[in-house]
Amino acid sequence: MEPILYSPQAVLRGVFILVLSLSVFAQIPAAPDASGFFSGRKAPNFPLTAVPLPLIPHPPFEFRGIRMGDEMNEAERKFLALKIPSLSSKPGLCGSDGISRIETCTDVLDTGEYVNMTMLDGRVAQIYVSTDSRTQGNTYNSYLLALATKYGRPDKRETKYYRNGFETGSSGEHLWWLNGDQYMEGNELERAITIGSRALDAEIAEKERLHERK
Repeated sequence: MEPILYSPQAVLRGVFILVLSLSVFAQIPAAPDASGFFSGRKAPNFPLTAVPLPLIPHPPFEFRGIRMGDEMNEAERKFLALKIPSLSSKPGLCGSDGISRIETCTDVLDTGEYVNMTMLDGRVAQIYVSTDSRTQGNTYNSYLLALATKYGRPDKRETKYYRNGFETGSSGEHLWWLNGDQYMEGNELERAITIGSRALDAEIAEKERLHERK
């Protein structure tokens, strides 16, 4: 039998197909088989739509330009600037109530809000703003509207109920905007807004607990 002769074109075509097949096979990622080991076959990657998108952080929480972590002297200057000077009242100054590393700035603003800022190690650690009860909640509602405009919809919404004997009550609606460890809470029952940090809240509570034990 005479040997079969191949033309140069046929040989080149065969080499090209072989190289192309190997390159495609090498690009397919390996997937574990039933035994748990990786085989030569690859599972396709999940589509991008299946991966949850990261949460978009809110702008920094603040009360009239005062933010968490602001240095005490600067925060006090901004705080006192919120008061309109008058002969009948003096702005409340920041001072210590005897608890180590903690100072507070407290006052009722002429716009009707009661403000309490807690300082830890000379920096703003919590801001509490309670609207004047004489506003019948209108100031609180206007705050919520402003917060929703700036920070968007709350990240969390909750209403708690309790039963005391035959009486049933509600804690009112609580709204939370979250940004990492920091939060901003709206309390319907107190008509108050609190800006704080979970970690700093825990540290302040521990300092207050140790102070009460002395």
